[in-house]
Amino acid sequence: MEKILIFVETKGEEVKKASLELLSEGMKLAGTGRFAVEAVVLGGAAPPVRERLLPYAETLVQITDPLLGAYAPEAYALALAAYAREAEARMILAGATQMGRDFLPRVAVLLGCAIVSDVTAAGWLHDPVTFVRPMYGGKVLAEVSCAGSPFIVTTRPNTFGVVAPEGGRGRFVERQAGLSAEQVRTKVLKVEEKARERVDLTEADLIVSGGRGLKAAEHFKVLEELAEVIGATVGATRSVVDAKWRDQEDQVGKSGKTVSPKLYIAAGISGAIHHIMGMDTSKVVLAVNKDPNAIIFNYADYGIVADLFEVIPAMTEEFKKRLGR
Repeated sequence: MEKILIFVETKGEEVKKASLELLSEGMKLAGTGRFAVEAVVLGGAAPPVRERLLPYAETLVQITDPLLGAYAPEAYALALAAYAREAEARMILAGATQMGRDFLPRVAVLLGCAIVSDVTAAGWLHDPVTFVRPMYGGKVLAEVSCAGSPFIVTTRPNTFGVVAPEGGRGRFVERQAGLSAEQVRTKVLKVEEKARERVDLTEADLIVSGGRGLKAAEHFKVLEELAEVIGATVGATRSVVDAKWRDQEDQVGKSGKTVSPKLYIAAGISGAIHHIMGMDTSKVVLAVNKDPNAIIFNYADYGIVADLFEVIPAMTEEFKKRLGR
């Protein structure tokens, strides 16, 4: 059987949704008899995390080392690459999250193998396995396959569904990475995190994003009120972030976060290609812009040509009535 390693990204006692999506796919693949699936956690995994993961995979491998205590791309890449060689893995799967995009290319270099990034569909049972990834801002969908082994695949969050495990329980294996300080030249000195009430953009089902059409940072309150009512996460364009109206973690686009929500509301966004490349696989796009020639309308399922300062508050009030909030 072909061995698949699924890198599981965790934070505290939580497992990233993108990882659960891949583990759900892994259960289906294991059931075909063609693949043997292992979930791999780097660093420590809290007991609640282990208990949640064990039903999803035949084997849960926790790779530990003092240098894996905090995320460092060099250490993570070295540990995962070494285990992939030892396990003779055919595929390494991971979510195309900020962490996945950061260190998986390093793993590809260490293994001298191909990497297929930002995948939005897969033909797991094809021979060879095929993957679909958007190119040129979603204007082209490329079908990719890899002849060599191993190869790495990162999948866009919200591409696959999360299913409940069937009740089985895999075995737990703990291994030492055996890293040396000389191999890891970067150190994490301090981690500062902001408390967030909403889910991360990459995992959100509903996103309300704003562009320069909001005119000022304080006007994002209009979008925050709508997001509060419908349970959405607020995003922004690069120009907004560059203007210091929103934090960089809110940026959607090629140089920000790639998202794939069920609904993406674009308010006051013109539709620059770098932004489109970050949200082109959204299931439904609603654009609000007073410029009827705005490029964003070419990518929208629904468009409203009007002043966002009139439309968004009206939407908020209507949702309050319909949702009883």
